[in-house]
Parts: sequence; C-alpha cells; structure tokens
Amino acid sequence: MNLPFIVLCLAAFVHVSSYLLLARRIEPFMYNFYVVAWWSYIAMVDAALALRRKHFLILNRGLPFLLVISAAFWCIFELINVRIQNWYYINIPPMRLIRFAGYLFAYGTVIPGIYVTKEAFSALLGSIRVRPLSRKFNPASCVGLGVLLLALLILFPSQLFFLAWVFLIPIIEGYNYARGRWCFTRDLEQGKAGNLVSSLLSGLACGLLWEAWNYWAISKWVYSVPFFESLKLFEMPIPGYFGFVFFSLETVLAVNFIRESPFVSRHRLWIAAMALAFAFTSFAAIDRYTVFSYTAYVDQLSFLPQKKREELKRGGIETSFAIDPRELNQEERQTLALLHLKGLGPANLEKLRKLGVTSVSELERMTEEELSAALGEKNRERVKVYLRAAQQYQPSR
Repeated sequence: MNLPFIVLCLAAFVHVSSYLLLARRIEPFMYNFYVVAWWSYIAMVDAALALRRKHFLILNRGLPFLLVISAAFWCIFELINVRIQNWYYINIPPMRLIRFAGYLFAYGTVIPGIYVTKEAFSALLGSIRVRPLSRKFNPASCVGLGVLLLALLILFPSQLFFLAWVFLIPIIEGYNYARGRWCFTRDLEQGKAGNLVSSLLSGLACGLLWEAWNYWAISKWVYSVPFFESLKLFEMPIPGYFGFVFFSLETVLAVNFIRESPFVSRHRLWIAAMALAFAFTSFAAIDRYTVFSYTAYVDQLSFLPQKKREELKRGGIETSFAIDPRELNQEERQTLALLHLKGLGPANLEKLRKLGVTSVSELERMTEEELSAALGEKNRERVKVYLRAAQQYQPSR
C-alpha cells in the first residue's frame, strides 16, 4: 500500500467525520468544520494526483511556506474589504491565539485549494489547442491598467467593489510577461488554452465549495453586498460567482510568480517571515473592522438563570451552539434564537436586551434606523442583513 493511497483514505475519513461532528454539534470540532473540510479536500485531491504523478504537489516540505504565502495573499483582499465592506465574520473564537491560528489555517487553504483543483482539471482535460494569439501584447500598459483598476476600486468602493477580483490579473500578467515568465498570454500566443480553461474551472469549483462549506459552518462569513441580496446561492449572490472565476486567474498567476522568481527561491525564509508579519498585522485589522460577533460561552448567557448555566457546564456544554433548545423554556428559546440569528452574537444581544428586544419577532419590528442605532453599526448593509434574516426566520418546532 503506497503513501498517496494511505493519505487519500485518511483524508476521506477526516472529511466525512467533519460533517458528522458538525451535525452532532460536538465541541470544539464543530467550529473548525470549514478549515477541516478544506484541508481534507486538498489532501484528497493531492493524493489522488500523486497516485498518478508519484509525487505530492501540496503535501510536501514546501507546505509551511505555501501556507504562509497563501494567508498573506488572501490578506490583500481582506484589507481591500476594510474599504469595500462586502463581507464580515460571525461566531469567531474570542481567544486571540485561537482566532489568529484559525485565520492562518483558513486563509492558508486559498492557494493550495485553487492550485490543486486547477491541476486536477488539467489532468482531466489534457492539452487544449486554439488559434495562436497574434495581437501584440504591451505588458507595461497591462500593469498600468491593473493599477488604474485598483485606484478606481479604492475611490469608488460602493460602485466598483467587483474590481477587487480583477485588478491583480493585469498587474501580475503584465509583470510575468515582461520578465519572460509563464503567464496566460504567453500560453495563448503558442495556441495553448489548457491552463486558462483549467484555471477558470477551478475558480468556479472552488467558489462553490467555499460557499457550500461556509453556508453550513458556524464560524463563517456573511456577505453584505449591495444590489444583489435577493439572488443567492448559499450565502453568495449569484453574480458573485463570476468573481471566483477571475480570482482563480489571479491565484494561479501568483503561484507561478512565486514558483519562477529567482528572488523568492533565494530568500524563502526572509519572505516567509515578511509574509507572516503582514498576515498577522492584517489579522488585527480584520478583528477591528470585519469581525462582527464572537462565539457565545455559557457563562455569557445572562438570559439563563445561573443554576441552568451551571447544569449546562456540568453536562459538558461550553458554548451556545451546543445547547439543545428543547431544554429551555419558551422565553429562553426565543432569546437563544435571537443570539444565533445570522451570528448576532452575545455583545449585540446585550445591546438589544437593554432596549427590551429579546426575540426575533421583536427585532423584525425595528426599523433600519433603530437597529443601526441600537447596535452602533454604521454599515447599513449589515443592518439590512439582520432585518431580512428576521423576516425570513422560521422557528424550529
């Protein structure tokens, strides 16, 4: 029995187990569902490819470096999100060390996930020949276009937020072309479209996986994108899936930029240290601007009598999502449902309780202005998320 087959079996077992642990609300594993689902998927695909190629693409000694680079790469978009405010995080662990580790391992899946999926599509599709591109390519203009798109994104975030998933493509494409390195344009000039098609498909496939696993997760992100809130597949507005397709191009270009750069190969340790520093600095910004709520521990549930909280802890229950609502009275169940509504969280729940709002139905009757003032939330798109969730809420029987 060879190593890739063993890894494939173990990864499949872990992947299936992650669904069971989430469904059964097993602490603390249920809060790590997204990370476990992604890394086990990466391991499964990498192992399946290794059965044929006789070597791993991701699960090798370069994995720690790739994980750090991937986290830093994604943090570019997290910092852009501070400006465009298109998503935010809910039910995040309150302990900073655990939270930062979660960021690192979650964002560390981005490059490995897209890259290994792209390689899987390449293996399935083989080479794809097209008519060679004959039009002269100007790499300097291409880079300039990318810089212009970034500037427009920063200046007009509400209107041009979608440029977040486009601007890096011409920057890296133009730079790689000018340096004589691999890029999609160079492939197309030779009549090769396999890498382009595989990359586009990997973006769509990974986008669907990202959104499906995020939809089921407890610690997750929520979108507050203007204009498209009524058209969703999982948490993502349907037009947003085009963003994943473009994002995959940026990611594959970044992978090849790193892989073919002599500077990177000579200074891997220094670059990893800089990337890690950048990532952790970004994590602090995420905490301040993008995290909306933290996991609620039993001790924080002041709407429950002290005796009941002690009974829950003696039963091994540490957090609110492990509580069986059937063990609570009607008033307590209503408040717990409000706490969990789109990850409202304990801090925001207490703000509402001070105003006498203790149930989803009472929140539903609030106006946008009232809820914004109650939560101290200036981002009206986030406020709309909770009003819509309250309107769509169906109490469990």
